[in-house]
Amino acid sequence: MTVRRRLLEELRKTVGPYGRRPHTTSLQPVVEDLVDPNIRQITDVKPYSEVPGPREFPLVGNAWRFLPFIGHFSIEQLDQVMWSLYRDYGKVVKVGGLVGHPDLVFVFDGNCIEQVFRREEVMPHRPSMPSLRYYKQYLRKDFFGNTAGVIGIHGKQWDEFRCQVQQVMLQSGAAKNYVGPLNQVADDFMSRMEILKDENQELPDNFLGEIYKWALESIGRVALDTRLGCLRNDISQDSETRRIIQSIHTFFVNVAEVELRVPFWRVWSTPTWKKYIGALDVFRELCMKYISEATDRMQREGQERTMEDRSLVEKIILKTKNPKIAAVLALDLLLVGVDTTSISVTSSLYQLAKNPEKQEALFQELKAVLPTPETPVEVKKLEKLPYLKACIKETLRMYPVIIGNGRSLQSDAVVGGYHIPKGVHVIFPHLVVSNIEENFPQPNRFIPERWIKSDGCPAHKIHPFVSLPFGYGRRTCLGRRFAEAELQILLAKIFRKYKVEYHYEDFKYKICPTYIPENPLKFRLINRQ
Repeated sequence: MTVRRRLLEELRKTVGPYGRRPHTTSLQPVVEDLVDPNIRQITDVKPYSEVPGPREFPLVGNAWRFLPFIGHFSIEQLDQVMWSLYRDYGKVVKVGGLVGHPDLVFVFDGNCIEQVFRREEVMPHRPSMPSLRYYKQYLRKDFFGNTAGVIGIHGKQWDEFRCQVQQVMLQSGAAKNYVGPLNQVADDFMSRMEILKDENQELPDNFLGEIYKWALESIGRVALDTRLGCLRNDISQDSETRRIIQSIHTFFVNVAEVELRVPFWRVWSTPTWKKYIGALDVFRELCMKYISEATDRMQREGQERTMEDRSLVEKIILKTKNPKIAAVLALDLLLVGVDTTSISVTSSLYQLAKNPEKQEALFQELKAVLPTPETPVEVKKLEKLPYLKACIKETLRMYPVIIGNGRSLQSDAVVGGYHIPKGVHVIFPHLVVSNIEENFPQPNRFIPERWIKSDGCPAHKIHPFVSLPFGYGRRTCLGRRFAEAELQILLAKIFRKYKVEYHYEDFKYKICPTYIPENPLKFRLINRQ
């Protein structure tokens, strides 16, 4: 097929479902502007070589920019790198010549992001974690086999696995059955917060580690119907719970080094690679103990429990008749659900502490729905907390836990008026896109009201593709509904009971590879009357 014909095919894909025209801007010519319906000639499509971006040097391309000492692209400051690319080159930027990696095309425009998502294949490829895929499909293939899960996996294996679990995970009421158990976990964490406060009513510097324990306990309760004991006061340094948390932390600390720098691990086992693999092995072995206990308990109890009372592992086993699928799903949920949910809680606490008038508005909503701080958070009560949900949305807009995702193109495409060839990784830098003035007026201000609908419409019309903290399409986060329930329940309890203050330096964030604050979390908690 000629280049001209391939481009015509890709242009047809840019039209939305049932022929709907995509949003248009001066950056993105619509299909009618590109293809004359009479003569079918392509106009205004620029070649890939014209995509602006930092200059590539012979042999080393742009890889040198990420090297220590001589480079100026720091992995830990990838957020600043993304901002500089946007300011220096515009809304479509190419970073090519990355040794061991495909070219990257950064897209800083909501219409173009929508364009790529609308045309994606049945089995979309996300440019994420080849190291994890290597771990699952080669190093530990004896364990995973053909059931490798959804994290770091693409193609037919990913599609078959997701099809077997998505009905349980993504149905509209999937998380409702777990609101009660999550409320109990949140109550235990609230009790622990009281113990952790010092004489100034402040939480300790390492409070993020405590939030990690809450997140792990919550996922364990939902996925395995098991209380892991993370919130006990007597957890020893060598306990299985602490080792699980430490393995997750080690994984995230080293994954940025493994994934974003020159992949020397493909040639020899570097010290970073050894830590990375060791953390995954420890995590898998410890978690499998609890997963096995959950499946054994299910077999003992037989059909005595209703479907609503069962854990996710049990539901998946009953649906698929395959315990391995349930085990791998639980591993994926535990691996990516602790760090991400914990940071979301942390950033929400910070934003509301720094904006007392917004916190007061939230408290008034909570007081109307929860008469006392001890009132259980139930499904019907969560439905009456729109301002709480808006606060979470606004936090994740300003500080998305994952600052960007993307797609690995499986065929040629036209993006932002440029021909982008197959194999290129198109990156959606959500942190930048969701903090651009044209997308969100006064983007540096915490304004939950922008998400509140008035007379059926939001106060400011928000493009649906400029804030996607949970992704989009077939690769949207499988655990989204459960993560949202965890966040809403815990934050409702905290802000119903306490006025939260923060009197130290403004938060600074780093890439690890999640977007994590570096500051001590010395929040001050004042009991509400």
